[in-house]
Amino acid sequence: MRFLLPNHPTLKCIDRFDLVSSDDLQVPFWATLSALLSHTITSTSDLIDQLESISLTLRGASNADYGFLKEFFEECWPSTEQFFERVWPAAVKLALEMPRLFPEGAIECLSEKNPELKFSRRQVACLVVHQFLCSLPSQPWTSDSSVDFHIWFSSGQSCPRAVEAYLHALFTHFERLVDGDDGKSPSALLACSVTEWPITFSLRSLPESEIHLNDFYGNKFLPLKVTRLPEASTDPCVLGLLGGACVISANKNVGFGSSGTQEETHVGSSPEACPVVLMTPTLKDTQVLVLVGAEAMISMTGYGRGARLDKVLESDYDYHSTARSIWPRRTMLFMDALELDIFDAEDHVPDLLPGHVKRELRKAYTAFSSSPHECEGYAEIFTGLWGCGAFGGDWQIKTIIQWCAAAMSGVTLHFVCAGDQQQAFATSLDEFTRFGLDSGWVVGDVPKTLLALEPSSSDAKNTFAHIKSALNSH
Repeated sequence: MRFLLPNHPTLKCIDRFDLVSSDDLQVPFWATLSALLSHTITSTSDLIDQLESISLTLRGASNADYGFLKEFFEECWPSTEQFFERVWPAAVKLALEMPRLFPEGAIECLSEKNPELKFSRRQVACLVVHQFLCSLPSQPWTSDSSVDFHIWFSSGQSCPRAVEAYLHALFTHFERLVDGDDGKSPSALLACSVTEWPITFSLRSLPESEIHLNDFYGNKFLPLKVTRLPEASTDPCVLGLLGGACVISANKNVGFGSSGTQEETHVGSSPEACPVVLMTPTLKDTQVLVLVGAEAMISMTGYGRGARLDKVLESDYDYHSTARSIWPRRTMLFMDALELDIFDAEDHVPDLLPGHVKRELRKAYTAFSSSPHECEGYAEIFTGLWGCGAFGGDWQIKTIIQWCAAAMSGVTLHFVCAGDQQQAFATSLDEFTRFGLDSGWVVGDVPKTLLALEPSSSDAKNTFAHIKSALNSH
């Protein structure tokens, strides 16, 4: 399966604006796109006209009303004039490099036979510019995720502060395409080769269909670190940058969006992560997506409608030494969770329905044991209430599953509890894990106790207390 790029020869369109001299009914889309991008852009209205023309050419219809994008330029972006003088010409030049950067005109999508893709930062930046231009076709699989950024352009955003933050990240990324006040200095972001600083997308799965708990029966639990934050955050301190990784509570169709979910804030703050939607088909129960090397442009705080820009992050890149940057090894673990809120939680704890614990344990173990660094695992993994927001997961059960998976993988779990509602849980989690360590629990006993619980049992409503009682009565 391949994702076709704008320069693929089979991607054709009607030349609605008579840009290409041809008698054919349909012409190569790349020819018309190149002609559209040759027009000089000096204002927001010019840019919106260009985006509208691209959308009409490729899709025959408008993608958005562009009201929010216009408002962002007028009210939120401090250097609009400089953007059109220096930054946008560099972005267009990069977009037009696509035939050189992607000579086949397509990306081979991730699959079991093609589990890893590596790109240079220049290639990824080219893709990001095209996502802004909305010049990419749809994915060749059924998906509810957007292939481009048109979802951030229209008026009436349900989470306007979150979308404003995503646009801040995107335009900061564009600004870093050009270094120096004269606009002529080489961009450090684009200068790295694929060997110096690759952006790597990997599809990971276990070779067997089942996890055999007996294989891990003697594994001891590792201490679980708990960090309390006043609000959800994508600050670098909770990303596991120093040899660790960060769990992204993903949808089956991974990517960005226009609301303030945990996945969307992490991907939206890091434009280099956004092309993940172009190459990652719907995740199977046995798969996780590992993304390495995407630099965050901003940090965000809050969740949902409260998600918003925290600050723009300074680039720590040293042109002469990529090793000095903290970002090349930044690792994002995209783990989709079961959607459980369709069940009646008053009568059942849906996490414990048949097969659910094993599915989630396998998913977490696959992610936690996926370190791409040879001969070493992750130093620690930052996570939180995975699948416990819109997906309705039970806080205690999902946390126990992650703690078990971390012990099976031999990594330390760093659990972030954010907001007032999670502070009491942070205390009970700390007490529970300390009790387990003091009691000498081993990995095999805990998931087996979970698997033995009935979804309608009263014990299922407080699994921390039940496991403590069950294991210490032996």
